[in-house]
Amino acid sequence: MKKIVIIGAGGQIPTVLIPLLQKLDVKLTLFGRNAASLPYTNVDKISGDAHNLDELVKVIAKQDIVYMDFDNKEVTKLVVEAMHKTGVKRIIQAGVLGVYGEVAQPFASWNNQMMGGNIVHNRGIEVLETSDLDYTYMRMTWLYNGTNKQYVASPKGEPFLGAQITRRAIAQFVIDNIVGKRNDACASIGLWEPGSENQAKPTFY
Repeated sequence: MKKIVIIGAGGQIPTVLIPLLQKLDVKLTLFGRNAASLPYTNVDKISGDAHNLDELVKVIAKQDIVYMDFDNKEVTKLVVEAMHKTGVKRIIQAGVLGVYGEVAQPFASWNNQMMGGNIVHNRGIEVLETSDLDYTYMRMTWLYNGTNKQYVASPKGEPFLGAQITRRAIAQFVIDNIVGKRNDACASIGLWEPGSENQAKPTFY
């Protein structure tokens, strides 16, 4: 039975991901500021601060996989340090597109206008790529709620083409890595919905 901790368990992707994980043979620990109030059963819920190294060490110890639902460089540094202290090697982090300037036109113009130039700097990937961890950094395009679980997984070095993806599809990518259907270790993966390539912007904007 794999042991998985979700850091930032109150986020929107965990809302989709957690019920899917509960159908698998895993032991779940939910960590976040208000984790104790989350509406899930048969999981460990630990309220805490991801900016606190000691709390991270306690919650990461004896886990097999860390899923981090947000991208903050300083917190990522602390999570990596906690993983080093506890010997945990596998992390999957939700991140942003454009960290390599890889977003292709026509979508790039709208995306840059909406995101601003600074958001692609000081991201977790800068920490993960210099670590010795088995990391997967998800460069996610614009997210929306829906039932489509299909995704395109684009490796680093390829143009980023897609304008949108469901949170359900992101959760599926995470699940596929957890169960071994995929193995995107030591990888930065662009994720978008098939058919959203070469759109000028997401259809929901």
